[in-house]
Amino acid sequence: MTSTSTWGRWCAEHPRTIDLALTILVLLATWTAHRIALDGNDTREVTVVGVLVTAIAAATIVFRRRYPFSALAVAVLLGVLMIALSAPPNAGTGSAAMVCLYYVASTSDRRRTFFAAASTVSSLMLVTIFLGVGNNLLQEALGLLAWLLMASFAGAEVRSRRAYLESVEARAVQAERMREDEARHRVVEERMRIARDLHDVVAHHIALVNLQVGVASHLIGKDPEKATTALRGVEETSKAALDEIRATVGVLRDAQDGDRSMKPAPGLSDLPALVDQFVGAGMEIEVRAVGSLRPLGPAVDLTAYRIIQEALVNASKHALPGAVTVSLSYEAEVLVLSVENSGTAVPSTSPPGYGLLGMKERAQAMGGEVSAGFRADGGFRVDAQLPLVSVSSGSEREES
Repeated sequence: MTSTSTWGRWCAEHPRTIDLALTILVLLATWTAHRIALDGNDTREVTVVGVLVTAIAAATIVFRRRYPFSALAVAVLLGVLMIALSAPPNAGTGSAAMVCLYYVASTSDRRRTFFAAASTVSSLMLVTIFLGVGNNLLQEALGLLAWLLMASFAGAEVRSRRAYLESVEARAVQAERMREDEARHRVVEERMRIARDLHDVVAHHIALVNLQVGVASHLIGKDPEKATTALRGVEETSKAALDEIRATVGVLRDAQDGDRSMKPAPGLSDLPALVDQFVGAGMEIEVRAVGSLRPLGPAVDLTAYRIIQEALVNASKHALPGAVTVSLSYEAEVLVLSVENSGTAVPSTSPPGYGLLGMKERAQAMGGEVSAGFRADGGFRVDAQLPLVSVSSGSEREES
């Protein structure tokens, strides 16, 4: 296979050398055919005109690449002329037409190939029948017919093979492009996931630190003991934030080591601890659960936790003090959750963040949805619906 591909590549790089070699071979084939006919005591003779016509016919091979049909037409016409001038109607006489016909068949579609082959065969056969002379006319004519048909079939086979290889190469290129697109898509998805995780972790702890610092500054002159407790909370929250950031960076640097060192992903079972953190920082939060508790898929469990976490962070940053209600409703196939803040929203001077966008992306990845907006009394509400089992988990079960 390597030698074949090397030969094909060499031929493609040296077309003029190939054309010159074919021209010489056609001349030799035609001359040999004439000499064999003469040595067989045939009545035909080699004339100067015949030699000149033979040379011109061989020269058409040089032009077949640029003008394939024109070169074939000239080669056939000169072949007819040679037979009319008493040349033997054999493979040697039709060699130029055979080479041109092969090239046409290897580079044209089936319809044009059929037309070219039919025209070539009919022209040379008719002139042989009506104008040919010689002792073995029928045998020579059948031989020429066989060679012409073989040339056309060989060219058509080369064309089909080339088309097949091109289609295989195109499919390979397309598959490689799809793999690259898929890899880029996965990289983008992973970057977005990491960005959401970092945002959730950092925003949560920074919001708690902000609340605890506010409480400490408010109580430092009135109740130093409670202020000290709040500052200890700042220290603990900061340490927890650093630990989680360090674990996340560890995952990015070495996935295996990071997986060993990271704690299990949080879920709704950690909701009481999350609420206690915000309550300890001065927020008033009530949790309501409706329906029988049901086990959630790990991804859905984490998504529900992160949505509630982000909603509480937003309530602590962007609203005046007020009651916050977290509601969970376990329905037949979905988990419906909402976080309502009764405090009036505070105008923000900072640019909008990615909290709400991250919540929506997380929910959509699970096959759920998130909506958020202001209430009539000035508060803010976040609603989410999540399937009890994520879309990806469900499809995996069906496949298994």
